[in-house]
Amino acid sequence: MRKIVTLVCLILGSLLLVPAVHAADVDSDGDGLTDTQEINIYHTDPNLADTDADGFPDGTEVKQGYSPLFGNKKKMVDIDSDKDGLNDAWEIALGTDITNLDTDGDSYKDGQEVLAGYNPSDSEPIKLEKIIQVNLKTQHLSYLLCNTVLEEFPISSGLKNTPTPIGKFAVLQKRPTVHYKGVGFDFPNTKWNLRFKQGPTLSYYIHGAYWHDKFGKPMSHGCVNVSYANMERLYNWADVGTQIKIAKS
Repeated sequence: MRKIVTLVCLILGSLLLVPAVHAADVDSDGDGLTDTQEINIYHTDPNLADTDADGFPDGTEVKQGYSPLFGNKKKMVDIDSDKDGLNDAWEIALGTDITNLDTDGDSYKDGQEVLAGYNPSDSEPIKLEKIIQVNLKTQHLSYLLCNTVLEEFPISSGLKNTPTPIGKFAVLQKRPTVHYKGVGFDFPNTKWNLRFKQGPTLSYYIHGAYWHDKFGKPMSHGCVNVSYANMERLYNWADVGTQIKIAKS
């Protein structure tokens, strides 16, 4: 991968290849997407309301995060149409082409660039910030490449007597599996662990949690619990050194 030039946070919106949607644009098939969006972003049929023939209009599927190109209730985040290592949901968020594995034509696949922290819509080798944000009030986590949110979802932070630390941190270590054990709990083989604070007796992680599904409310002994459905992508994307910001609100 290219050497880091300068760590610059660009407003990706100014660099997107997606054309602006004008008020005059029509929605020929009445599916909730303009013809411009269908042709240039989602690659669906502007004259067919249900491109994948699954019984749901293209616009409804897009709004709910499902792919309008594939049936069987497949989420865009789980599909990589052009096999470039970047799922369709992230491609659309970043303004890249879901049918072109190298949108900016620099000989690096879009997914390869995003994983390394580069803008896949710009052939210039400018390094972008990777940021993980945790909001303890709303119990949500979001992660961003510069100003673009790639994903956001509910989490479970620490309980009142075992709070999650607040402040600015960084990923100190990535561990594929960890055995969490203490008074009243024992969770072996816990996948996808990002350590962000090392205390005298405890380490704090953002990690997958398989023992509950109550995400959106505090449940942990201080770590940030994430569902397995969401944690694998975050773990693979994050690097040692990725910023982590944990705030009360």
